[in-house]
Parts: sequence; C-alpha cells; structure tokens
Amino acid sequence: MDVLLSTAYFPCIEYLAVIGAADHIWIENHETYTRQTYRNRCYIAAPNGRQMLIIPVIRPSGKHTFINEVLIDNKQPWQKIHWRSIETAYNRSAFFLYYKDELETLFIEPQYKLIEFNQKAVYKILKLLHLDKNLFFTETYRHKTGSEVLDLRNRIEPNRQGLLSEYHFIDYFQPFGPKYGFLPNLSVIDLLFNQGPYSSDYLHKMAQYIKKTIENA
Repeated sequence: MDVLLSTAYFPCIEYLAVIGAADHIWIENHETYTRQTYRNRCYIAAPNGRQMLIIPVIRPSGKHTFINEVLIDNKQPWQKIHWRSIETAYNRSAFFLYYKDELETLFIEPQYKLIEFNQKAVYKILKLLHLDKNLFFTETYRHKTGSEVLDLRNRIEPNRQGLLSEYHFIDYFQPFGPKYGFLPNLSVIDLLFNQGPYSSDYLHKMAQYIKKTIENA
C-alpha cells in the first residue's frame, strides 16, 4: 500500500499507524499551506486536559505559500514554551526520562523550515519506535492520485473522522486519565512517554485496523 500524507508536527497516533501499515510513504511537498491542521500543531494530554501546541509560522507568499516555503517564526519562543508544556504534561509518565534527552534536542537546536523540522521530528520518532520506514517528498503537486496511492493529505486532521473511529483506540494509562478519562489519538509522544517500548505493539494493532478498514472500503 502506498500512501500520500501531509506533513505533520509530532503526528497523531493514527498518522503513525498509517506509516506502519504502508509500504511506501509520500509526504506532500508542493501543496498550498493550510491553516488549523496537523501541519503545524499537535495535541497532548496536559494537566488541564487536551492541550494544543502550535508552531508559529511565516507564510512569505501569504495564502498562496507552498508548504515547502513555510518558515518557522523563531521570534516567538515556541520551542521553550512547547518543551515546558511537554515536561509539565509527561514528567510523571513512566518513560519520560527514558526518551527525554532524545526529544529535547529538537527544542534546543534552531529550526527554520516547517516541513524540514516536521520530517526531522518524525524520523526521530520512527527511530525511537524501531520502525524502519523511509518517507519521500513529492516532486510535483497532484490534485488527485490514482488508485495505486491512498490520498490522506486532508483525511487525518483535527476534529475530523479519519480512517479510525474513537472506539478503535485501545486505552492505555495517561497520568491525568483519572481526571479526564482516556484521550484517544493524541500526538504519538503521548503514547511513547506512557507506553515506552510497548508503543510499537500498540501501533501495530492500529495498523492492522487501518489495513482492514481500507480492504473493506
């Protein structure tokens, strides 16, 4: 199965499950940037519930800016704010200290282009999950893809039904779960900090659900 995805900041669990299920993964490199999507935001389980982290961006050509031209606005201390929020949310998680140093480097080194930073972060996650996958940037924009490629560029988005429904996501322990209940399909870092080496097994199960969903579509 070949899939076409948008770029995403610390993608949600479903996004990673799609990567796990796919044979070839393409990341859209020539679309016009879309606001209020996973392209520059992710969600974590914080002390006050579901919290959104947004990377501030600069669109040099306004609403006509291509995704590969979107810059990160480093005039705002977003890296410090995001890492502080992640620490607050997960410092009591079972595997936070185990992965802390690997991920913190992403919030120390200067970042400039959104799509390049997202790709760097995804490869870091894949390494920690021991998922041997290669992701390729598209060379041109295709409004529609053929039947040989599953187009998910605008399917996996906040507040939108993706390939999986909420009931597909198996509960796992979250530090603030007793207060808010289980929050499904957050950023994969939520899974990683709470499930550690068991995260790969969890994603494998989600990938199997996705394969069945596609086969039955």
